[in-house]
Amino acid sequence: MQGKESSEQKTKGKSNAGIDVCKNWLDAHLVPQGCSLRVRNDAQGHQQLKRWLMKHDVTLIAIEATGKWHRQVHRSLHASAFRVAIVNPLRARLFAEAIGLLAKTDRLDARMLALLAESLSPQAKAPASEAVEALQELVTGRDSAVAEQTALQNQLAAANSSFLRRQLKARIVRIAKDIASLQAEIERSIGNDEALARRHAILLSIPGVGPVTAATLIATMAELGSCTAKQIAMLAGLAPVADQSGAREGQRVIRAGRAAARRVLYLCALSAKRCNPAMMALYDRLTAAGRPHKVALGAVARKLVVLANTLITQNRLWQPEAPSYA
Repeated sequence: MQGKESSEQKTKGKSNAGIDVCKNWLDAHLVPQGCSLRVRNDAQGHQQLKRWLMKHDVTLIAIEATGKWHRQVHRSLHASAFRVAIVNPLRARLFAEAIGLLAKTDRLDARMLALLAESLSPQAKAPASEAVEALQELVTGRDSAVAEQTALQNQLAAANSSFLRRQLKARIVRIAKDIASLQAEIERSIGNDEALARRHAILLSIPGVGPVTAATLIATMAELGSCTAKQIAMLAGLAPVADQSGAREGQRVIRAGRAAARRVLYLCALSAKRCNPAMMALYDRLTAAGRPHKVALGAVARKLVVLANTLITQNRLWQPEAPSYA
């Protein structure tokens, strides 16, 4: 009877869960109970998993981001009122090494994620809408096509063979058409969703922000409009990170964040410093003070994402003079 009472007490206590996701299976682990479950990664398996989790008072569930394979289980758990945090794989791996868990199996990863949820309490977030997920795939596809186009152009510049040059030119023409087609589909997808279309219009109203930048920010930074200026700059990887220890004061650098968003914002800054009066003034002030060109551009990019965040928060288009209530 004592064993039964102890087991019931554990079940009634607060618990955290970790779920390791792969294409075919879901491995779940609970702490402090220490129990595990494996189910198929399909609708039937999701229902079985939720019934198992409902037997425990689960505070938080941690799932490692795995491309498209974690999306349906995230959506299903969220619909059943579970708090779910999607964890960056690098962060999960560093945590595993920090606690001395060097081996890697599906069941060990599930246990590690449960311990991460218990120790770090990562922020739980609702899943992205299906429209945003579809847009993310299109934007990623366009980025890949542009990278391939650049590689082909570089190869063409170095090629001497007439046959190879003809082949490369034909491929460059074809991929240019693919990029244009992808961009058209991106804009069509945004236009079909009222909320996304409004965000798109707000972003395009900012001088220097073009269709590619606007679409990339919508797809990769769903948090726009719900964060503080400092938080959105950190998410974009544009907030200088301190490097200080004892008497040493290292140079602050920008790092981490959303690479795709940071890349388009940096390119956008090149345009904004020429056509946006406020960004031009910021760039000129920093360079006049002796700041390097890249540092000044980084500051302009940071100012742009903070401005975008403010405008979306206030649900208004950019104006040369901000309204008095803003």
